[in-house]
Amino acid sequence: MTSIVLEGPIADAREQEVRLLHEVADILGQMGADSAADRKRLQQNAADLQEMFFLVVVVGEFNAGKSTFVNALLGDDLLPVGITPTTDAIELVRWSSKRRGDAVWREQGVVREWLHPNTGGPGVVIVDTPGTGSVFRKHEQIAKGFLSRSDLVIFLLSAKRALAETERLYLELAKDYGKKIVVVINQSDLLQRQEQKEVLAFVRQQLHELLDLRPEIFMVSAKLALTDKATAGGLFKTGGSDPGGMNAVREYLHNIFARVPPAKQKLYAQLDFVDSVTRKYTADLDKQIGLITSDTALAEDLRSELEKQADSLNDSLASAKRELDRVFVE
Repeated sequence: MTSIVLEGPIADAREQEVRLLHEVADILGQMGADSAADRKRLQQNAADLQEMFFLVVVVGEFNAGKSTFVNALLGDDLLPVGITPTTDAIELVRWSSKRRGDAVWREQGVVREWLHPNTGGPGVVIVDTPGTGSVFRKHEQIAKGFLSRSDLVIFLLSAKRALAETERLYLELAKDYGKKIVVVINQSDLLQRQEQKEVLAFVRQQLHELLDLRPEIFMVSAKLALTDKATAGGLFKTGGSDPGGMNAVREYLHNIFARVPPAKQKLYAQLDFVDSVTRKYTADLDKQIGLITSDTALAEDLRSELEKQADSLNDSLASAKRELDRVFVE
């Protein structure tokens, strides 16, 4: 079994959460074509909850070394890498007790699936996305469309061109979605020691000042890490020499999974996403109502209806969170 198996009260809480996502999606369906993308995201996230996989999504500019980084996490040359952008689809590495080196198309032309025992445990999936800032529009659309499905986002920056404009936009989008974010600066082997310190300080300052983000930040060389055969045990094994600096990333991810089980993180992450979507549309509708000045009665009626819808969704969201709290405490 490669997914997270839920039984009893936890399974019931999951079903309540799935119903909530569909309920919000149905309400968005009444708001016109502008809400179609978010409605589709909610429906897809509901389907992900049914399959119960914890998605660790790696996002970054093309040629930042995402595929090499995923291989370094796995301790295995699994995904293809190259000088030109090689990932034009979602590369989904699912946990399995046995390695499968030949990918299978899960969704033709969009999602390709690999199997490997070093993702971090049953149900944990590591996802390599097409590069942001690519000249191919299809790449951009695939990467952005998958971001909302993530439970943990690893933003991979290149040490030589850290925080391009497209990366800043993606980070802002992940923040708006309520995602847990980890930042990794890759290709540190291209910099001198003093340059590494300067880039690290620059990225930390920019994230704070431009996006009000204070995520964990790591500097690594995935390329060098793959030369260290002592880490061939994968995500949770740390080697002695650690030439690429990957041990700190592995230990951080290990602590995340050890402290809070992936099943719990998955359920809470999707509630945070629902919360971000409802707040977004509540604010948009409230702004539109504020523009109606010629008909005070109509504006008040619309505002009253909006408040009822918002209260109902907030009650459902709060109920789902209380149920999760109760279940996991027990």
